[in-house]
Amino acid sequence: MASTTRQSRSDAKRAEILKIATELFLAKGYDAVSVDAIVAKAGGTKTNVYKHFGGKAELFAAVVEALCQQIVHSFTDLKLDSLEPEDALRQIGRAFLGALFTQRSIRQHRIIIAESTRFPSIGKRWFKAGPESARDPIAAYFLKLQKAGRMRSMAPRRLAGLFLDMLSEEQLLRQLIAGAAPPSTREIGKLVDDAVGVFLHGTLTGKKK
Repeated sequence: MASTTRQSRSDAKRAEILKIATELFLAKGYDAVSVDAIVAKAGGTKTNVYKHFGGKAELFAAVVEALCQQIVHSFTDLKLDSLEPEDALRQIGRAFLGALFTQRSIRQHRIIIAESTRFPSIGKRWFKAGPESARDPIAAYFLKLQKAGRMRSMAPRRLAGLFLDMLSEEQLLRQLIAGAAPPSTREIGKLVDDAVGVFLHGTLTGKKK
């Protein structure tokens, strides 16, 4: 019982450090945040940070992975099997873009871009926890459609990547680079509808002149 209690306290402290570090890194960037500043808000000592994460860089990597998981989890629990493909992809698209275009997510992307040259390993961990992981549940859904004979035979993960790129690439760049405002709920719906339509049905009408 005592061991279980200690573990629970240890897990709670780790979660608190991660939460505080996330807030500080997103607000100030990597360089402007010190371990001392994190400890001052989270409580405890530097030893807690080193024990749970190993240091500031590893704590930053853990923050990045946790933020990525929040985006991926936004659509991994959707119940899609009873839906038509159009409706399933619309649900995925709206959940994905709703999570991707938040202020926290945009700040995360900016920090990763700024720090990935200095910390290539963190950039790789972000890509694995974010874009790579996001493809998994969509690829699994596409594989089911392929086995049912409802989708052409093509690598499911490749299809998932194409779909996500259609949804997000231009709008994400507009916010990251051009400082555009995030799209409204209505605009997200239109983005998703257009992407789903082109993805599933293409652009050619089949008519020849």
